[in-house]
Amino acid sequence: MKNLNLNSLRIFVVAARHGNFIRAGSELNLSQGAVSQRIRQLESEIGLSLFDRNPRGVTLTPEGSKLARTTETCFDTIETSVREIRQSKEEVVVHVSPTFARKWLTPRLPELVTQCPQLQLSIEASSEVLKRPLRKNEIALRHGQSFPNIHGQEMQPIMELKLVAVCSPALPDISEASGIDDVMSLPLIQDTHRRWNKLLPQGSSAGYLDIVNFNSAALAIDAAINAQGTAIVPLLFAQDDIDAGHLIEVWRDDTRSQEYIYLVWPEQQNRSTPVMVLVHWLQKAFSKEPAVPC
Repeated sequence: MKNLNLNSLRIFVVAARHGNFIRAGSELNLSQGAVSQRIRQLESEIGLSLFDRNPRGVTLTPEGSKLARTTETCFDTIETSVREIRQSKEEVVVHVSPTFARKWLTPRLPELVTQCPQLQLSIEASSEVLKRPLRKNEIALRHGQSFPNIHGQEMQPIMELKLVAVCSPALPDISEASGIDDVMSLPLIQDTHRRWNKLLPQGSSAGYLDIVNFNSAALAIDAAINAQGTAIVPLLFAQDDIDAGHLIEVWRDDTRSQEYIYLVWPEQQNRSTPVMVLVHWLQKAFSKEPAVPC
């Protein structure tokens, strides 16, 4: 019994459902003789007659009827389980900027894996915004002032960014800085948004030559951690390093930045799909900060 052939059981279930070896063979792409032979092998293995043979065809014996019900239920259960496993382990591709991936998402992956173990993620980090529509197994996290919404996609602003100036506690002269003018007299660091330039008085070149430009906020933050200057960046990306004591906040912009975190996903997703599981987790993760509508 321990070597019972599962393929023979599958053939038996189909033959039992049709009550006819010819129709069972047609469904299974087997000849009538092949079906009959596999059934006889199965009967020999279990030591019971499963069908009564007569000139008009075959009928299940009581034992065969019982085995057919049990086996069909088992195969249905296996098929359902395999389908659920495939769906639950469907890979979700997350499109983010390198800064978002490095300074926010990656440190929170252990929490995500613990809370949503059925998710299988692929992180695609690129500074370029994806221009094509998202596929059914993709989401995107974007940060900026605005993005065109593509037909067939949902786009939700989930947080307005706060801008801060941060530096290493070891940066020389930082203890004497008491306001934005003092901060801007120090070596300055910025990313492609050129936020320090925008804060300089119009027509002023004061401090301009001291500004070091990086092509990502993550690199600007790393330079600030290494005491190379004061970086102006979204608080979201610097918060973990502030909490760890690698950075200190020396100034915060109290005006609205008009920059948002946008969550984008394909429309018409079932709530139980892996994409929506991740969408709901992200919405909850950002729920501590109010989302500001466009």
